[in-house]
Amino acid sequence: MARYGLFIDLSRCIGCCSCVVACKNYHGIPAGEDGRIKILDRITGEYPEVERWTFPLMCMQCEYPPCVSVCRYNASHKTDNGIITVDHDKCIGCELCTLACPYGVRVMRGEENVADSCDLCLDRVIAGEDPYCVQACPTGAMVFGDLDDPESEVSRSIRRENASPIMEKYRTKPKILYANMNKRDLLEKGIGGHPFGNNQSTCPQHL
Repeated sequence: MARYGLFIDLSRCIGCCSCVVACKNYHGIPAGEDGRIKILDRITGEYPEVERWTFPLMCMQCEYPPCVSVCRYNASHKTDNGIITVDHDKCIGCELCTLACPYGVRVMRGEENVADSCDLCLDRVIAGEDPYCVQACPTGAMVFGDLDDPESEVSRSIRRENASPIMEKYRTKPKILYANMNKRDLLEKGIGGHPFGNNQSTCPQHL
């Protein structure tokens, strides 16, 4: 069985929000609501020596997911191929998984009051296709594939760029790995209880 993951090259991300728009359109998330992907904006330095980084953030698809551990109804669960997803029919809206996620990427969705987060477009993965964020990225910053296949494009990209997960201190073993995190301390700077939980996506609200 494949073990799927995602490689993201931050040096290629231009903050265009194409991944956010593609994701929201495919999953029927209304404009103005939080999407499954956030684009965070990090700026360091002072004029004229200024650097700016845009940072796609979504469910980390952890090997040891806290959101699954705290769910009493198996709504938040790991599939056979290792992808973390939420069964909305089982979710009771208790919000425990949103509190357990150390990355602050779980949201409660609309009038249904159910938890929601990126599942790498699970139905597309089952059909042998890439997630829509990967397909929509105009710069090729994202690569999807089987982490257990050393010859897959995602595995080769991870080795070539020495990619690594964020916030490794949580020991959840994320399967979303980032390359060219030259300002790791800046990118991982926490706000409140969650490292990214209170950060708003830089994508325009009308998207």
